[in-house]
Amino acid sequence: MQKKYFQGRKTAASMLIQVFLILLFVFSVVFFLWSLMKYNKIIEDKKEDEAYIEQLNDEIERLEYLVDAPLDDAYKIRIAREKLGMCFPDEIVFHSEVE
Repeated sequence: MQKKYFQGRKTAASMLIQVFLILLFVFSVVFFLWSLMKYNKIIEDKKEDEAYIEQLNDEIERLEYLVDAPLDDAYKIRIAREKLGMCFPDEIVFHSEVE
């Protein structure tokens, strides 16, 4: 019967290889978790940016509507009310502290 050469022997090289493989595994797990957290942060930032872009698009549409609106009496009255705070003499104005 032949005796197996490596059976039961722990050499310095085999121990070094085992330590290297363990460190490689730990590094891989840490790198994977770090990458996953960074990916989640990027996805969250993307959603926030998309919401901000949608808000800006709504504002652009509102402003384009104001620019394209005809200069009739209703437009002049609306601008006088919104921008200048004016009202008709026979109107009753209510003020509220709640915005």
